[in-house]
Formats: sequence, C-alpha cells, structure tokens
Amino acid sequence: MIKVASTWGGPGGSTVAFNNLVNLFNERGLEACFYSPIKWDGVTCKWDNIHKISFKEDDVVIYHYMKFEKRPSVAKLILSCHETSVFPIKEHNDIVYDDVHFVSHFQKDWQGVDGHVIPNVIRKYTPRDNKFKVATAGVIGSIDSNKRTHKSILNALKDGHTDVRLYGAVTDPGYFNAEVVPLLGDKVSYRGISNDMQPVYDTLTDVYHSPELETFNLIKPECKHANVKYHGDEGNDTRAQYWNDEEVYEAWVELMKP
Repeated sequence: MIKVASTWGGPGGSTVAFNNLVNLFNERGLEACFYSPIKWDGVTCKWDNIHKISFKEDDVVIYHYMKFEKRPSVAKLILSCHETSVFPIKEHNDIVYDDVHFVSHFQKDWQGVDGHVIPNVIRKYTPRDNKFKVATAGVIGSIDSNKRTHKSILNALKDGHTDVRLYGAVTDPGYFNAEVVPLLGDKVSYRGISNDMQPVYDTLTDVYHSPELETFNLIKPECKHANVKYHGDEGNDTRAQYWNDEEVYEAWVELMKP
C-alpha cells in the first residue's frame, strides 16, 4: 500500500497536491491513502488520521513536513519536499529516507540535496464559456507575506478591476491585518477558503498571483485549464514543469521501486 503522510493537512498547495496524487494512484489501481492530523473539507481522496498510521514491510511511505529519525520496516521510504526555507533538509541532520522527491528544479537546487523532480498532479477545471461578460479578479492562495497578497490586490486595482475577490487561508494574521484589511472595501472582498475551486474559477476572468518565493505554481496551470487569464508577478522562476497525469504516474511508479 502507498501511504502518504504529512503533519500538515489544512488548506494549501501541498494538501491539494497530495490529494490529487492519492486520487491518481487509486484511479490507476494502486491502493493509496493520505494521512494527516486533520481532514480539510477540500480533501476528496482516501484519508485517515496520521495517528492511526501503521507500517507493513511491503508499504511505500511518502512523507512530508516531518522527519523519521529511525527508518520503519517498509519497502521504500520517500521524503516528499514541497518547501524551501520552511523545511531546509540539510538542517535535519538525523532525518532518514531512501529517496527525496521535489516538485521543481528550482526547489531541488535551492535545497542542495540529491533527489528526483516530479511535478504535481494538476486538476483540470472546466472552463465556463459565458463568464467573460463581467470582469472579476481573484487572488488565490494562502494569505501571508510570502504570497504578497497585497501586491496582487494592488496590481488588480491598477488594471482597473472593481471586483477583486480573495480566496485562501489567513496563515499570517499580523500580515493580514496590517497589509490586506486596509485594502478591503467596495472593490476588494475576502471570500474565505473554498473547498471546491470549480465554482470559484467559474466566476473569475482574471487571477493575480505575486509570491516572493515559490516552489511550484499550481495556480498558473489551473487558470490555463479553466480559461482564466493569469497575471503573475513572481519573485523567482521555479522552472516548474507541468506534466500530464500519465507522465506523473509513470515517474512515481519508477521512484517507488525498492
């Protein structure tokens, strides 16, 4: 069985990525489950609480945002890293793994650790043909200083948008209160966390995204599939690649071999 374990299961890019990956495994006939401390409503894959996880000798364990100091008796132990400065691998001297998975070449180079780059599975949202009658801008993603939500809002307003909608978890309340709240008003509204992005993309004509440091940009390819115009103001080039489901699946099958 493939067991994907993370100490983070709330809304965010890594949770979306693991949810999509576990769904892909199960759709292709490989039994897989996502384990985390909580189940966000946006998780649609097979899930269980991380405190209930157990290991068998033929398991493949993919773990994230945590560390094993002693290798469990499993067929393969893979560290799946989706971060840079939030989880610098080299600082965890006692961490154990058989292989490391990265989501982009930029991230792999930043970490300076040998491993394999496999892009995230991208959910393909359906375009809504009649939505372009009213211009509506969205700012999607966690609200914190790294995502520079305020910059995305200002860019949308500068382009003349009068309906700017924010979707995402407030992961830095201090930043939210200082930089985002003063911009809320008749033209800018906070819409909370969406468990299903299809209705969100159905209402948007443009999306603004301004991260200071990004490892993999899920929003850009989602916009492409949803036929929503993407306005990127990224602080770095992730050199991320976007593969189809078959390419992602085959790469993981190869990586999971003992």
